[in-house]
Amino acid sequence: MSNNVPTIADLLSFFPEVSLPFTITEESMDHFRLTNEDLPFALVNAFLEEWEGVDEDDMTEYFPCLKLPSEEQYECIIYWRAAFLKYEYILTTINKAGEVIARRVIAGSRYEGSHFLKSAARVDEDRIIHIMTGIMSADENELDPELSKPYNMEIMPSGEIISYKE
Repeated sequence: MSNNVPTIADLLSFFPEVSLPFTITEESMDHFRLTNEDLPFALVNAFLEEWEGVDEDDMTEYFPCLKLPSEEQYECIIYWRAAFLKYEYILTTINKAGEVIARRVIAGSRYEGSHFLKSAARVDEDRIIHIMTGIMSADENELDPELSKPYNMEIMPSGEIISYKE
């Protein structure tokens, strides 16, 4: 890190660039753990905790996953956030000054009272994010297909992210 002051370039260096399209599932974290390095605490404190706000618990963990190919107005990264009973892949667009343009959870799993909510995402060549979300009761091993819902998000040329249902 330059002069011990973390920069956005320092942060981005931990996110390997991938080609489009790609898919993120619950199991993707196994791959990221094998291929990516942990983020230094200084970068987590300077950026991710700043973007995320106060942790729900003292055990929240962040891990760098990937970076989409650079765009003229923004960079786009995906990181994993693990908190108590909540595991999320978060897509964040950042302008060239290092400020967050938009941030959305695109995949993961979390416990909500009597059931688990699970989702997976595919980002296509046009930066459209196709998300499938399913619900599984806490006492079963399978998702209920009748409760599964698809929806989409799109990363705009400005870095804004819009959502729409199929």
